[in-house]
Amino acid sequence: MRAVVVLAGSVGLTTAVLFVSVDHFVKSRFTIVHDVRLTRLIGLTQRTVSEQLAELASIASLLVEDTELVDSTYSYLNLKGGMDRPRAAVARIAAAFRLESVSLWTMDGRQIGAVGDGPPLSVTAFPDDGLGAHTAAIRRGDDIWLLAVATLHGHRGRLARLQLAKRLTTLFRPNQGTGVVVSIAPAGPPPAGAIRVPAVLGGGTDAAIDIIVPDEVGEALADVKTVLALVMTGFGVLLVTTIVVFLRRMFRPVFDVIDATLAVGRGEFGRTVAGGGRNAMGQLVQAFNKMSDDLKRLRRLEREAQHREQLSAIGRVAARVAHDLNNPLTVISNVARLVAARRDIDGQLQDDMKLVLHHCDRSIATIEALLAYGRPIRLTRQQIDLGSLCRGIADRWSARHAEVTLSMAAPPQPLPALVDPYRLEQMLDNLLDNASSFAGRIEIGVGWEGEMAFIAVTDDGPGFSAEAHEHLFEPFFTTRIGGTGLGLASCLAIARAHGGDLDVDAGPPTKVTVWLPSVP
Repeated sequence: MRAVVVLAGSVGLTTAVLFVSVDHFVKSRFTIVHDVRLTRLIGLTQRTVSEQLAELASIASLLVEDTELVDSTYSYLNLKGGMDRPRAAVARIAAAFRLESVSLWTMDGRQIGAVGDGPPLSVTAFPDDGLGAHTAAIRRGDDIWLLAVATLHGHRGRLARLQLAKRLTTLFRPNQGTGVVVSIAPAGPPPAGAIRVPAVLGGGTDAAIDIIVPDEVGEALADVKTVLALVMTGFGVLLVTTIVVFLRRMFRPVFDVIDATLAVGRGEFGRTVAGGGRNAMGQLVQAFNKMSDDLKRLRRLEREAQHREQLSAIGRVAARVAHDLNNPLTVISNVARLVAARRDIDGQLQDDMKLVLHHCDRSIATIEALLAYGRPIRLTRQQIDLGSLCRGIADRWSARHAEVTLSMAAPPQPLPALVDPYRLEQMLDNLLDNASSFAGRIEIGVGWEGEMAFIAVTDDGPGFSAEAHEHLFEPFFTTRIGGTGLGLASCLAIARAHGGDLDVDAGPPTKVTVWLPSVP
């Protein structure tokens, strides 16, 4: 979990740094493009205004040479002619050049004739300095006017001033599809997102233009950032998930080895872990499996050594017991038989002698069983079908114990095993006798698991107590009335003599399993 948390944090931090870096880089580049576009638009707007002013100046310079305009103005000013002719000339000029406002003024600022509602002539703004036509952009109300003023010269010098005017709004039409807005700047601060520039390069701020360029770059960048955030987040989640699955799969053998190690620590030798390979994890699994198998083998050798030592000690004790008890028991048994055979004794004494004989025979049988248990087991092995052998033993035992229900389950195919059939019958008879002492139904199961064959005896009895389960294979420990305590110990000795083992499930139901090597 710590590795996953560190990994997720690293991926998240890397993703955040990458996102911020990409966002900064793309935003800076798009900002440059936006600024370049805005600069070009400002230059284009001011150039358009300058071109319009230059065009008005050219028209004004041309019109001051108009003979009819000059003559009509001279006639009005010097010959006391009427104003009809100068006004007609002004109207003709406005119509001919499609001008929004044309006005004619005397040198002292009196209007002679005018077409349109253009601004009045500003003598101070347009001085007569003999340099030709003057141009300007001035504010009048909510409008900006483009003006061109030139001086008419007559026979005796300067006659009048001609002013041509055009509203700036007529130059700006909505730019379809781009969202760009160019408008006359109102009074006060510019609106949000607007750039305020003078109408004429170098002119005053009273005649200014507001340019609004939509932040298409910002909108596109916002969409790109959203997509980028989703993609990078998805990629980060996918990467973390992939690595977590990989780590979990890679470290699964470690967790299995830990569980198996704990099981081995509890005494479950031979516990193995699935998996392998040529990598470090596979080598770890293989090394653990080998160690577990070695421990199981050592455990089996240790148990066999303990069992041999136990048998040796029992053999020595049995020999001493046989020497010390057999002779006295034989004398007691013979005297009891002689007394019991006499006819001049009463019935009570005869019954007492029979009781003495019974216990003598029982003691002698116990000593003989102890001697048999202490002797090394010598096997006469034969390769036989374990299922057929067990079925025959079960039939013979069932014939002697009709009060017990005995069933058997074996595979249909032969199960070859190299065993001593008589020792195996002795072992199975002991197991069945023990089970019949506590149960009325017994089942024998025969089969194989891996390289080992097994014979399982299961009964419906109450099972072994915890104390009895701890001393099952100790000689002379018994829970049966009249038992010698050597039955299970003898069965274990026979199983180990064959190279197998014996397991007991305390139940209920009680299950004793004999493991024997099978023949390939």
